[in-house]
Amino acid sequence: MKKLSSIILVIVLIITLSACGKDKKTVAPEAGTDAVNVTVFEAKEQALENTVTYTGEIRASEYTSVSAKVSGTAKVIYKEVGDYVNEGDILAQLDDADYRSQYNQAKAQYNSTLAQYNSATNGSAQQTKLQLEAALNSAQIEYNNAKTNYENQKVLYENGAISKTAFDSALTRFENAQINLNSAQNNYDLTINVILNESNATAKAALDGASVAVDMAESALNNTVIRAPISGYIGNRNINKGQLVSPGVEIYSIKATDCVQAEINVTESIISSIAEGTKAIINVKSAGMENIAGVVSVVSPVKSQQTGMYKVSVTIENEDGQLKDGMFADITLTINDSANALVVPTESVLEDENGEKYVYVADGNTANKVTVVIGITTDNYTEIASGITNGDKVIVSGIEYLSEKNNSINIVK
Repeated sequence: MKKLSSIILVIVLIITLSACGKDKKTVAPEAGTDAVNVTVFEAKEQALENTVTYTGEIRASEYTSVSAKVSGTAKVIYKEVGDYVNEGDILAQLDDADYRSQYNQAKAQYNSTLAQYNSATNGSAQQTKLQLEAALNSAQIEYNNAKTNYENQKVLYENGAISKTAFDSALTRFENAQINLNSAQNNYDLTINVILNESNATAKAALDGASVAVDMAESALNNTVIRAPISGYIGNRNINKGQLVSPGVEIYSIKATDCVQAEINVTESIISSIAEGTKAIINVKSAGMENIAGVVSVVSPVKSQQTGMYKVSVTIENEDGQLKDGMFADITLTINDSANALVVPTESVLEDENGEKYVYVADGNTANKVTVVIGITTDNYTEIASGITNGDKVIVSGIEYLSEKNNSINIVK
């Protein structure tokens, strides 16, 4: 009897548990039976952007090498590595004694030539001739003195009695004296021809030549002051006080930071959507800066053999100088956008076995399958280029239970 009761109890428990299990199980509605509960989204127009984000490194947009235009000994060093300079600031000063002397001589020669020109054009030939002879004699005396000094200094230098700087100075003086003597001789010969031939044109040519000589001497003198060609930070300094500087050799480098570049590597699937002018948003965590506007300035047409990607440069304004060379930044590029895109949730767009896109649109209590053409797609929204209109109620949840036969719906909030 007890055994029978136990069997009955087990049967009752099985039936009870089976009933409970049926109450909790969720079953998709069968075709032609219950309506499917769905939620909908009203298609609407809004701005839509498709973006990608890469990490890149900030680089100075302009790097300038600074060198001297004339040779000379560094006399004063004004700027050090890390200093910020404005365009035109003095970086260093070369010894200008020889160049100042050249300028003064050229100026004196010009004044003499001007006087000769005035005399020639005024008919004072004899007075002009005497002045030319005096200038030539003066130049000859200076040349003789400079030559003697140079020869003496050369012997001393070869015997190690004087420095190369002292020897170079004597050589420069000798060369300048030779130039001035030649110039004085040429001016004398030209002016005599002017006097003999009464040619004002030749006198004018002599004056123009003297003027050019003054300009060249003045330019050389001015070039002993080395100035910053751009604004930025000093990157390198390769000049020391007392050092002999040669033209064309880098003595400073300057990195311009008023405008910087962020360099990123972009995948093949994205590169065709990027061009010069593409908008970018930059975030630099280390500088505490967000949503900085930038624009693509360079797109490499060649894939890197090392990375298999394409290099892209983004230009960023940096007038306050907060962005530093070497900082890392997150660069978000807008690869396509639309100001008035008709959008629906991306999850509501389905694809059939033929690759065609479609959505379900609620029409009362019926779900209609509608083929669509899509445009921009993001994680949240997809642009519908054609197939539906603004305000259509597109089904979002419950679509997994819908088909063309099973299309009865109940819209829930």
